[in-house]
Amino acid sequence: MYMASSRSNGVAAATADAVPMEQVEQEIKSFSTSPTKQQISSASASSSSSHQSKRAWISLIVTLGTLSSFNRSFKALEALSPSSSMLDWSNFEDMVPSRANNRSIMEEVQRRMFAKSEPLKAEDVDKKHEPLNIVLFYADDWTMKTLGLVNPHVHTPNIDGMAKRGMFFPRNAVTTSICWQSRATMMTGMTSAVHQALKIISTSMYNGTVPWHETLYPLLKSHGHHVGYVGKYHNSYDKNAFAAAFSWFKFYFGHHFMGKQHVTQQNAQDALWYLRSGRPQNQSFALTIAFFATHAQDGAPFEKQFEPQQQTEYLYENKTIPMPKTATEKHWNAMPWFFTEANEARNRWRVRFDTYDRHQYTIKRLYRMASEVDDVVGQVINELKAQNVYEKTMLVFTTDNGMFHGEHGLADKWYPHEESIRVPLVIEDPRMPMHLRGTVNNEITLNVDLAPTLLTAAGIQPPSFMQGRDISQLYLNATEATKTWRQDFFYEWNQGEPQNATGHGRDDTIPAVFALVGKEYKYFYWPAAAYEQLFNISQDPWEENDVFKLLALSEPNLMAKVKKRYEFMKAASQGGLPV
Repeated sequence: MYMASSRSNGVAAATADAVPMEQVEQEIKSFSTSPTKQQISSASASSSSSHQSKRAWISLIVTLGTLSSFNRSFKALEALSPSSSMLDWSNFEDMVPSRANNRSIMEEVQRRMFAKSEPLKAEDVDKKHEPLNIVLFYADDWTMKTLGLVNPHVHTPNIDGMAKRGMFFPRNAVTTSICWQSRATMMTGMTSAVHQALKIISTSMYNGTVPWHETLYPLLKSHGHHVGYVGKYHNSYDKNAFAAAFSWFKFYFGHHFMGKQHVTQQNAQDALWYLRSGRPQNQSFALTIAFFATHAQDGAPFEKQFEPQQQTEYLYENKTIPMPKTATEKHWNAMPWFFTEANEARNRWRVRFDTYDRHQYTIKRLYRMASEVDDVVGQVINELKAQNVYEKTMLVFTTDNGMFHGEHGLADKWYPHEESIRVPLVIEDPRMPMHLRGTVNNEITLNVDLAPTLLTAAGIQPPSFMQGRDISQLYLNATEATKTWRQDFFYEWNQGEPQNATGHGRDDTIPAVFALVGKEYKYFYWPAAAYEQLFNISQDPWEENDVFKLLALSEPNLMAKVKKRYEFMKAASQGGLPV
């Protein structure tokens, strides 16, 4: 029974023909002899000239990146990449050169050069802890304000409790805001342009584009963890791939009720069964609880878009949930000209949020489903404590993407606005220093960081091809980690060719978009319309005022630097470099 709270492509853009084996062998050989040595010498020799040095190092980075020597190349990348803010680019003059030629060759070279992952060496493992168990609470469609920690109108006391005992990351975001692409990023540690799981039916994670056996779940299993997964998977099915990844799994999603059983109740039942009976009690384990809530039942009538459990219907019953500031016709009219009434996010808005009464009905039911997920989090934590494994387990709560709740006249996700990309991340980690527990970390963390973070907690060295970072460094080695932590990132929603979204095919209803997201400014580029936007999110967090045209006229040098940084980060992200 639920109890109420008492609180008041770079390289992976492939569609080319197969590369002959001898051509691949020659390509590998060419990278192991004189060209790389010459590039290194060039980069070192030109250190007296800032401009020449940057050009030489970028060329070297791109070469090393294609061979998955990402850790090496990242050091060089950070040496020349701005690290203070999006506006501090006065010395940044060069853009990453194009690598479009021979992309299929580079992709095959990268695939074959992946180094096998090994357990962390003894000296690299935290001396106070053995490799940790892992419980990943992976919700669906939770924008940041679905968390009670930041919104007093929704009750999530158990997740809030995780934050009080751990750390909350309010700048956490996703690099692509759509279910299956984001989930593929979580599993592979790669951005969408690299893992290429651009459509639900994509098999790129299993067909050689991605080294599946070196991704999150197969590595956990092969290095000794018993791996359980329950709930929503939402990528294509592959029997052999799943056998390599999971010790036990049970996938289901799409409906809020499975017969008479609510999907979130089923999540709880399966998770508790796994902890009590499904796992060997003497083996480390990694359990993912992938909730379907708070995803809508797309295509259902208005009244059934969100169906909470009967026992939570009293929640929020006598409350008035404030309308979002930007949920007005004025803000819809301010969207780019190609956002028409045919836009799918607008269609879903009409079903859920187009009147005050509809908004109240929908948001209360959505929040009830969030509170139901929170109750399962509490049940699982209590079970871990009862089994005396709580102190040996890393707990992570996050989600696949955000969601518009009527902001800008929209519903659902896809686009780079804050409501769509900014999502909760709470980590409770036994290794966390006591003085940092209950604190907030304002660094930019991403869904691409999840795989390396979880692998490291399990005592496994993340593969060098993974583009994300180990978030635990922000509390285990905070002083050093914050010196070089990211200040911005590249965002993409696209189902076509990575460079310009050719072949996306949905620009009339869900247009492709790229973005550079920083702490101060956010730059949008809509490729089909060649349309640009710029928002000063440090002063305009609701993204009400597009200042692109104004700054393009009044601050052309600033805009040139923004666009150079965008091109640089796009090339790095889509080219498989660390982000």
